[in-house]
Amino acid sequence: MKNKGITLIALVITIIILLILAGVSIVMLTGENGILNQAKKAKEETEEAKKNEENIIENYEGYLNSYSGENIEFIDSLGNKVKVPEGFRVINPEDNVEDGIVIEDVVHGETKGSQFVWIPVGNGIKKSDGTTFDIDLKRYVFNEDGTVNEQLSKEGISDQLRKYSESDENYYIEGLKNSETDNVHAKDIEDFKDKVEKSGGYYIGRYEARIENERKSKDEELEQVTVKPDDYIYNYVTQAQAAKVGQNMYSANSNFTSDLVNGFAWDTAVVFLQECDDRENKSILYSRQNSLNTTISIKGTNNLTVMDKICNIFDMASNCYEWTTETYSKNGHTTVDRGGGYNDTRNFTTGRGDMRTLETCEYSISFRPIIYL
Repeated sequence: MKNKGITLIALVITIIILLILAGVSIVMLTGENGILNQAKKAKEETEEAKKNEENIIENYEGYLNSYSGENIEFIDSLGNKVKVPEGFRVINPEDNVEDGIVIEDVVHGETKGSQFVWIPVGNGIKKSDGTTFDIDLKRYVFNEDGTVNEQLSKEGISDQLRKYSESDENYYIEGLKNSETDNVHAKDIEDFKDKVEKSGGYYIGRYEARIENERKSKDEELEQVTVKPDDYIYNYVTQAQAAKVGQNMYSANSNFTSDLVNGFAWDTAVVFLQECDDRENKSILYSRQNSLNTTISIKGTNNLTVMDKICNIFDMASNCYEWTTETYSKNGHTTVDRGGGYNDTRNFTTGRGDMRTLETCEYSISFRPIIYL
């Protein structure tokens, strides 16, 4: 009778083969191109594709909403509510109000491509560090260190602000519709204040006013104002001309209003920008910085003035002085200009200048439109 079984050599060979197969299996499972890594990679790619698809859908919905004929509500990445005007889309939906939510005109003819930045107003505005802050819609007087002068910023019945003390003879005022002033007042300042409080914010031009063709004189025919990044600066313009084109920018639209920037809009924007400026000594820097460029930037954006870009808003501290609808009582009422110019270190973001409505330094003065819902 023969013995049945395997020899020692056969057993060793079998074990070696099994070990080789196990090694191959392990490599196939865990190697760089193994099944487990490929499955993990496939999962990550699926999640990334899903995220991209959601972004595409969100942007597509934004485009659809911009054509919907009505204002909509957008929620930023922190949960802050942003009102978006009819015909506009949010171009940075993954950001938040602290970054500067930018909307772009996508349907309105000659103004298509114009960009504005949301200025939130109200309580409990959320920041990325988990804190919140409040923004009051007001006109403010700022101290030399850039902080708000609480005493002089208290508006009484007369709506008059003094520059240095309550005993100052001259004052600044934001005129009502029936005000008798030499400069053009806001379209309806009470309507502006009421709607901003209800909607929780307003929009300010991302850039100083722009125009398609370079302007050479204030006597040239007025053209359509834009806020496009690559257009020419809209200078050689009087306060009355700035108010006219700013107020008529979207005059045909009944869902929102355009106007020349007023004192409430300028000051509230500055307070908001100070809150979101992450530089050291931010109040002093943003409020007092000026003449960041020594020559005027007449077209596009000036990359040398990056210190004057906060929350996606450019040039409130430099480049051109900017007309507003505020009035200064001195010299029989003169127009208040804001911001810093390229050629004068005396003016800065929070400061108030005073110029005649037909001021002759047209080359270095522009303006900034606003819109509100």
